[in-house]
Amino acid sequence: MQETKYQPRVTILIPIRNVAKYIKECLDALLNQTYPKDRYEIWLLDNNSDDGTLDIVSQYPKDKVKVIQTGVHSPPVKYNRILPEVKSEVIGFVDGDANVSEKWLELVIEPLKNPETAGASGVILTANKNKLVSRLIGYELQDRYERMSHEIKRVATMHVVYKKEILEKIGGFNETSKTGYDSDIGYRINDAGYKIINVPEATVYHNHRETLAAFFKQQYEYGKFGLVMFLKMPKIAKGDEVTSFWMILQPFLYLLSLVIVLGWILFWLPIWSIFFLPLILLIAYIFSAIRLTIKYRDISALLMIVIYIIRPLGWGLGAFVQSLKLIKIIK
Repeated sequence: MQETKYQPRVTILIPIRNVAKYIKECLDALLNQTYPKDRYEIWLLDNNSDDGTLDIVSQYPKDKVKVIQTGVHSPPVKYNRILPEVKSEVIGFVDGDANVSEKWLELVIEPLKNPETAGASGVILTANKNKLVSRLIGYELQDRYERMSHEIKRVATMHVVYKKEILEKIGGFNETSKTGYDSDIGYRINDAGYKIINVPEATVYHNHRETLAAFFKQQYEYGKFGLVMFLKMPKIAKGDEVTSFWMILQPFLYLLSLVIVLGWILFWLPIWSIFFLPLILLIAYIFSAIRLTIKYRDISALLMIVIYIIRPLGWGLGAFVQSLKLIKIIK
């Protein structure tokens, strides 16, 4: 007897707010999946978009693309509010400024056959590679995802599927963080005894930040909410497949470098001590930039050094400001 193919019903949730620039390619990609068309639906969780996003969405069949006004911008709040309304066995999460590959849903659903598997995701590629900063951000992110193992602790909600019953079992998403909630839910899934599987062939094309200022602002936010997540779950400081211990360590090395400079000013420490840590970091950044230049055969990847410098600065400053808020020094 032929085995019945595992094809659970799927509801794909897309949190949106003014994504007119990207929503067409996002929806077109999702509606053209190789997965059976009658086995999945798309719900757009909107927060009063006013840039023409909803005009574009209105052109799609309402039986496949449903718009729900959530009244909030925070994705984890959106998800938790809508979770009880979802009747599907599996919930997919895709960003509104991303578009998935044609076989994405078919590929990420396959590992869920295993009762011990809670979710699955794949590699993040870059949609706007024509923009230099976006391309550099994409190379670094793509490299990390391409080096992931088969089983992973957590993954970005940029594109992932989870079994609904397991999301409900662990209490849904953490609503206290605007970012970092994907780390939190991944660790809680693992703590509950379930697996998240990496499927390298399942890819998504994401539109990354296009300017260094926008990238710094994003990393600053990550730093703020990263501190909140660390205080709640200290074990994330060990790092994981998405964010390594080396990445987490760098903001502290920046801080230590600043302390050494102050020590040189106040206590006349040896002059070489000022340059020791910055030199070590710069050498590491140069090595990584050269490696990615060779891997992706793009000489512009040498400029990754700038990305490597900005990210710890953003994280460090964000964490510092958030710590001042937590101890009530600033609001």
